[in-house]
Amino acid sequence: MQVTLKIERYNPDTERGGLETYTVEAPETATLLDVLDVIKDEVDGSLSYRKSCRMAVCGSCGMRMDGGAVLACKTPMLPLVEAGAVPVISPMGNLPVIKDLVVDMSPFWEKFRAIKPYLDDGDEEVPVKEWRVQQEELDRIMKEALCIQCGCCVSECNSMAADPEFLGPAALAKAARFVYDVRDRGGRSRLELVNGEHGVWDCTRCYFCQERCPKGVDPRDAIAKVGARIYQEGMHSDKGARHARVFVKSAHKTGYLL
Repeated sequence: MQVTLKIERYNPDTERGGLETYTVEAPETATLLDVLDVIKDEVDGSLSYRKSCRMAVCGSCGMRMDGGAVLACKTPMLPLVEAGAVPVISPMGNLPVIKDLVVDMSPFWEKFRAIKPYLDDGDEEVPVKEWRVQQEELDRIMKEALCIQCGCCVSECNSMAADPEFLGPAALAKAARFVYDVRDRGGRSRLELVNGEHGVWDCTRCYFCQERCPKGVDPRDAIAKVGARIYQEGMHSDKGARHARVFVKSAHKTGYLL
């Protein structure tokens, strides 16, 4: 099949960019990543993008197609060709562009590390024997554990566009994965990391992160779970937490959100 793409280019040496149109032949089974490979191998070797596993596992090939974040290796091209579409391919949003479709993931990883993405023993003695986790305990964190850190949710986050310091859906979903892990002993200290300024209460609930996550992590739902735990722990010092408390009282007393 014949595939046409418009690709947003950016050259850091000249600080110039713009859309370039490419038309190539590709098999009907081709994904967006396959087409980019054909362009790079046969038409323009200077085109830059990331890839690795080609199986929607590593998260390397996150980019935007027609303004929405996708994994290139998971995006089939045949339906677009049949519809006569010429998609615009651009780098992910809310992250600095290095070259063409390659973004700087440093801000992403800084926020990821900020929530302590590991089990916290809370200075308790670690059991010598294997910790057996029951299925119902695993089910609480299974969706969040599916995250491959591709950054697609961060790309579409309205709150991050308005406030670059916002922790963002990926980091907060990872926080939920540990907050609800029965083995974690971080307790309130972990919740304090995500409560307050730039934390869970800054989410605008637009659900774009949920719509664009390629692995079904549902980051907005994870953020809500963390907010619920903060509320349960009585950590109401933040304006967002106090706002939620007023909503709960209003619904309990009147049945309405006043």
